Amino acid sequence: MKWFLCVSLFIFPATQAMSQQLPVQVPQLVQYSAREHALLNDSSAAGNPFYYRGTIHYLQPLYQYLNTGRRDSAGSKDMDDYVGATEALSRHFAFAGDHASAANYAIRAYDSMPAAGYLDARNYIDTMRTVQFRDAREYILARARNEKVVMINESHHQPVHRAFTLSMLDEFYKLGFRYLALEMLNNRPDKSLTEINIRTGYHAAEPVAAELLRKARDLGFRLVPYEDTLAHEHTGSGRDAIQAAHLSRIFRSDPEAKLLVLAGHAHISEKRIGETYIPMAATFRQLTGIDPFTIDQTELTEGSNFEYGRYFYELLAQKYKQTEAVIAFRKNMPVSLLENDLYDVQLIHPPVKWTHNRPVWLNLGGARKEVPVRPTEKQLFLVQAYYASEATDKNFNILVPADQTYITDSDGYYWLFLQPGKYRLVFRDIGYRVLADKELEVNR
Repeated sequence: MKWFLCVSLFIFPATQAMSQQLPVQVPQLVQYSAREHALLNDSSAAGNPFYYRGTIHYLQPLYQYLNTGRRDSAGSKDMDDYVGATEALSRHFAFAGDHASAANYAIRAYDSMPAAGYLDARNYIDTMRTVQFRDAREYILARARNEKVVMINESHHQPVHRAFTLSMLDEFYKLGFRYLALEMLNNRPDKSLTEINIRTGYHAAEPVAAELLRKARDLGFRLVPYEDTLAHEHTGSGRDAIQAAHLSRIFRSDPEAKLLVLAGHAHISEKRIGETYIPMAATFRQLTGIDPFTIDQTELTEGSNFEYGRYFYELLAQKYKQTEAVIAFRKNMPVSLLENDLYDVQLIHPPVKWTHNRPVWLNLGGARKEVPVRPTEKQLFLVQAYYASEATDKNFNILVPADQTYITDSDGYYWLFLQPGKYRLVFRDIGYRVLADKELEVNR
């Protein structure tokens, strides 16, 4: 089966993922973006579509990339532009709280594969009689007890990966981990690590990422930015080498440190990929002599991150009906079912369950409650919930909400996932104009 990971012959298009279909709000966004051309080329964004006129604008990237994707699919731009716009759309749908569209658009950027690949996956599933599955959290935490460095990756359009990492923070802290390094954090002089806001980091503006950071901060973790601030000028290996160098400094100043790292995709690979790419984890091991415990979340998860993985995962989920994150074992040893030897273990996420048209995992293991929000404004499109303790003087335009969405249930209500506490609800129209803001208290 391993040969298939490198196939480049395109015959069959990627098929529909297991997630829900596109919600009705997406055509509304498409129509609006087609009318508002001025939003697509605003110079104040300075390369970051969130930073629109000095604020975090969660809908502006959707306006921009929905137009780009539509033009590219019509053939007026090349395929690279189309794929780039599609990947960006997937991320920004997730940021806006539309996880069904994030999953739907992610697979549109995948390479297709020949019929032999689908046949190979079906045949391979039938050979897995000797595989056992163990609870992923239990195994990871037991293994982490004797590790100095644990690295776990994520797909940027799948906040469920951040939710899983968040679910283990308490236990990691009890095991002596005090440093949490995140690729998502701004590593420039203007960074904000105590308040989660526009300067905390690009991916940190996603609400589940912000919840992860708040939880880590409250537990007492030291948040560590380690990104290469000149990544756009460097090769992939150059960027990863600088990331590794930044992480290695922790152990020069604190030799007894225990470090948890959250990074994107193959940055945590322990082996060279292709002829030239040397990932961050491989360089980190060379610099420090520390062999990190590496955990992949990106391949055996709903949608996966490539077409063979997507199809194989669907077959696996249909056969084994798992409800919790697990790791596969053969003869008491963890194995990658995709024969990927780049990481120590490969985590298998359960299929997403939905409630009120939103994924259940947004409850963050029961820490957050489902809260209905009545649509009281005629032009209401997007609902955001900011922590009242953060949203002083109505500065919510530079803050990251606890949760937000434009998705409604069949009764027209919006459903947010919130911890007990006080919030400021912000109601916006499709143009992101504030219609109203109200106080909300979520009881225990």
